[in-house]
Amino acid sequence: MSNQNGLLDTILHLIDEKKGGRSVVIDLRDAPIPTEYFIIAEGENPVHVKAIISALRSNLPHKPLHREGVSEQRWVVLDYGDIVVHVFTKEARDFYDIESLWADHIVT
Repeated sequence: MSNQNGLLDTILHLIDEKKGGRSVVIDLRDAPIPTEYFIIAEGENPVHVKAIISALRSNLPHKPLHREGVSEQRWVVLDYGDIVVHVFTKEARDFYDIESLWADHIVT
């Protein structure tokens, strides 16, 4: 668990360093899905999303198990197993509004 908290903190710090907006952590440990946390954040535009994703990919201790949306840069998903990171453009985040699906699980 402490390794997960350390990874959560590192991810949030890297997002913050790149001026990512509205970061939230969703605790899914009691949900019937195969991950423990979602981190959701946003960038101003696709170039900003790319900068956030690049910072995560180059500064985290291991590579994601899976990634989606990297070429489009509107909604990028990096799957680290127990932690799944979603980085949206503002427009895509407002459109998909995935945190509303898990509103009762938001911890930050």
